[in-house]
Amino acid sequence: MNWSVPHSAPQSITIDDCPLTCESVWAVAQGASVTVADEQIETMNDNANSIPAESRILASKRHWLTGEPSPDSKNLAQGFILGHCAGVGKPFSKEIVRAAMMARLKVLTSGHTGSRGVVATKLSDMLNLDIVPTVPSQGSVGAAGDLAPMSYIARTLCGYDGQTYPDFTPLVPTDKEALALINGISLSTAIAALAVVRAERVFEASVWTAGLTMEVVRAQSQCLDDRALRARKHPEVAEVGELLRQIVNGSQRVLPDNNIDAFSIRATPSVMGAVWRTIRFAKEEVERELNGISDNPLIFDGEWIEAGNFHGASMGLAMDHLATALTQLATLSERRTFRLTHGKLSNNLPSFLVQGTGLNSGFMLAQYTAAALASECKGLAHPASADSIPTVQHHEDHVSMSPIAARKALDILECLADIVAIELLVGAQALDLRQQEDGLSAPTPLAKLHQQIRQEVPFWQDDEVLHPAIRSLSVMVRKGLPPIKA
Repeated sequence: MNWSVPHSAPQSITIDDCPLTCESVWAVAQGASVTVADEQIETMNDNANSIPAESRILASKRHWLTGEPSPDSKNLAQGFILGHCAGVGKPFSKEIVRAAMMARLKVLTSGHTGSRGVVATKLSDMLNLDIVPTVPSQGSVGAAGDLAPMSYIARTLCGYDGQTYPDFTPLVPTDKEALALINGISLSTAIAALAVVRAERVFEASVWTAGLTMEVVRAQSQCLDDRALRARKHPEVAEVGELLRQIVNGSQRVLPDNNIDAFSIRATPSVMGAVWRTIRFAKEEVERELNGISDNPLIFDGEWIEAGNFHGASMGLAMDHLATALTQLATLSERRTFRLTHGKLSNNLPSFLVQGTGLNSGFMLAQYTAAALASECKGLAHPASADSIPTVQHHEDHVSMSPIAARKALDILECLADIVAIELLVGAQALDLRQQEDGLSAPTPLAKLHQQIRQEVPFWQDDEVLHPAIRSLSVMVRKGLPPIKA
C-alpha cells in the first residue's frame, strides 16, 4: 500500500557537505529531484586525480581472492557489473530503488571512493530523468556491500542493459568506479531510511489509538502521571505520557480514581516509550551510515586503503532492533483491540461492539485479523543479523544479512499499520457506543480524530464486509494522522 510523501516535503535535494537525512532520502524516493553541489564534484575529481598512475587500473593488480595476475581488458568493468547481476525474487518498488540510488550517490560524493565527478552527475541524471532499473529483492547478504541489487542499478547507469533512454548518455566507468558503484550497503541503508520514516508515522498513529482506547475503556489516569513517568529516567517514556495527556486532556472518563487497568493500558507509556527510543536509535544509526563511506578500497591522500567498510553489521543490527520494537507495538495494539471487543474487559461495552451479537459478528473478525498480523510480526522479528553464512570460498566468512533485516522491518511496518488501523476502527465504534451510554463528550483532540474517522467509515449497525473499512483507515494511518496537540 502506498505511503505517500507529505505535501511539505522538499521537491529538490542538494547533495553537499551537509548531512543527508532519512527525510531527504524519503523525498527523493517519492520523486524529488537531486542536485550535486559543485564543491562535491571538485572533491571527487581531485581525489580521482590523486590516484597513482600505476594503480589507476585495478585490473593490473593481482586478483584479490586467488592471488593470480588479472588480465587487462577493456571489458573488465562491464563483465564485473554484469557478473554480479544475480538477484532473484519480486522486484523492489520504485521508491526503494530511487532511495538506493540516492544513498549510493551520497557515498560517491565523499571523494574517497576514487570515482570521478561524472559518476555523480550521471547518477543524479538518472534520478532526475526518473530512470529506475528493475532490481530483484533477493540475493544480497550485506557483506561485500549489496553487490547483486546495486549491480542492476550500475548496469543501467553504464548502458549495459541494452536499453536507451531519452536525454541520457550512459557512464563509461573506470575499473574502480565499477567496483565503487556496487561495493557498499547503500540498498540496505536506503530501505532502512524508508523504514525509519514509516516507523515514525505509524508510531504517532499508535499513540492516537492508545489515547482513544484509554478514553473508551475508562482508564485510570494515574498511569500518565508525569512525576511517575519521569522517575523512570527514560525520557521517551515521559514524552509518550505527555502526548497521551494531551490526547485525553479534559476527559470525563479517564480519571485518577478509576479501577487499575491491565498492562496493555497501564504500561502503555513504558512500552511505547521504549519503542520510541528504539526508533530514534535506528534513525541515528541510519543517518550515520547515510553520511559515511561504505566502499573498499578507499583513497586517502593518493593511497589506497583496504578496509571492511562494505560490511552491513550496523544496518543489520539496527533494523533487527527496530523490527523487535515494532513487534512490541503490534502486540500492544492488538491486545487493546482484543479488550475493546470483549465486554468483560472493556468496562461493559457490547461484545464485539455491536448490539445483538447473536445475529451479528460485529468486529470479532477485525480482531482475528489483528491477531493474525501480530503473529506474523513475531515471526518476522527473528533477527536476520543473528545468522551468518560463508560466501566466496570462505573469504567472506562473516556476513551481515542487513538487506534481509531491513526488508523484514518494512514487512512488519505493513502489518503494524493495518493493526493500528483496526484499533482506530474499533476505537471509533466504541466511542460512539460509550457516548450513547453515558452522554459524555470526548476530549477535543479525540472528538476531532473521531470526526476524521467517521468521514471515512460510518458507524457499524449490522454486519457488512469489513475489508473496505479497514483499508480506508489503513490508508489514513500510512498517510499520517494529524500532529498530536490539545
